[in-house]
Amino acid sequence: MSSRTESNERSAIWYLGLLGGPNVIHSPSPMMHLAALQSLQFVGKYEVLNLSGKMLPKILASLWKRGFLGLNVTNPHKIAVIEHLTGLSQEAKTVGSVNTLIPDDKGFRGDNTDALGFQDAYLDDGAPAPEDTKALVLGAGGVSQAVIVALQRSGYKPLLTARDPAKAEVVADRFGLRTTSWERLGQSGPFNLLVNATTASTPAEFNGKPPLVPLKDGAMVIDVNYARQGNHFKVLSDNAEGTYQNGQAMLAHQAHRSFKIWTGHDVNISVFHDSLVAGLLLLNKAKNQRGWGPKGLGSKGAGG
Repeated sequence: MSSRTESNERSAIWYLGLLGGPNVIHSPSPMMHLAALQSLQFVGKYEVLNLSGKMLPKILASLWKRGFLGLNVTNPHKIAVIEHLTGLSQEAKTVGSVNTLIPDDKGFRGDNTDALGFQDAYLDDGAPAPEDTKALVLGAGGVSQAVIVALQRSGYKPLLTARDPAKAEVVADRFGLRTTSWERLGQSGPFNLLVNATTASTPAEFNGKPPLVPLKDGAMVIDVNYARQGNHFKVLSDNAEGTYQNGQAMLAHQAHRSFKIWTGHDVNISVFHDSLVAGLLLLNKAKNQRGWGPKGLGSKGAGG
C-alpha cells in the first residue's frame, strides 16, 4: 500500500483504472473493484482506457498527477508497460510481466497478481497431482508467463507451444521448459492438464486452425479467457469427458489480490466473484443488443 493510499481511506474518492487495448471497454473489472470499494463504504471511480503502446508514458504521467491510487494492466500492455515504471516487485520480476500498478513518489511501480491468482483459482484444490500430470501451456505472452510460474511453483513441468515458435523458445529458455510445435502436438501428447493462455478461444479466432490437442480421458482444461461462444477448448474437454474451467475464477482472484495491494483491505473473494458474474450478465445483454463481435466479452482473464 502506498503512502498516497494510506492518507486516502474514507476522506476522498478512490481513483482506479484499467489500461488495455480495444477489447478493454468490455471488461467487467470496474464492476468488481467498485463492488469491493462499496463493501468498505469507500467512494470510488474506475476508469477504463483503450490506448496504444505509444500513449503509455503520457497516460501514466497524467493518471499519476491526477492522484490515481491503483491501475490494472491487461493485453497488450502487460510487458510493454514495464519500461515506463519506476520499479518492479520481486513477483513482477519473476513473472516478467505486470498487471498491477501502484503509485509512488515519482510515478507507478509494477506488480503481478496473475500467477498467484491462477494458483488460487485452479491449483489449490482439485488439480491433478503434479507427479502424474503431463501438462501443456498454449501461448508465449505475459499471461502465459504467469501461468508457467504458477504451475512450476506447484510442482508441474509443463510443455510449451505457441503460434510463434520463436517467442515460445524465448519464454521456454527463461523458465527452463521444453517446447513443441503446434504441428507436433499429436506426437507430444496426450495431456491431462491443458492451459490455453493465448488470446484466442474459438476456431474463428485461430483463423480456422485451432490447435488439436490430444487429451487423456478426464483431463483438466483451463482457458484463461472467458465468456467466449463456441469455445474450442470446451469442445476438447467435453470430448475427453474432462473438467473445463474458463478464466473467470482467475480474473476474480487476481483482482482480489490487486485490490489488497492498493488498499490494504482483504475483501472477501465472494464480493469479486459475485460482481464479476453480475457484470458479465450485463455486458452480455449489452453485447446482444448492440451486436458486438465474438471477441467482445472474451478479454484476457488476467488483469482485465
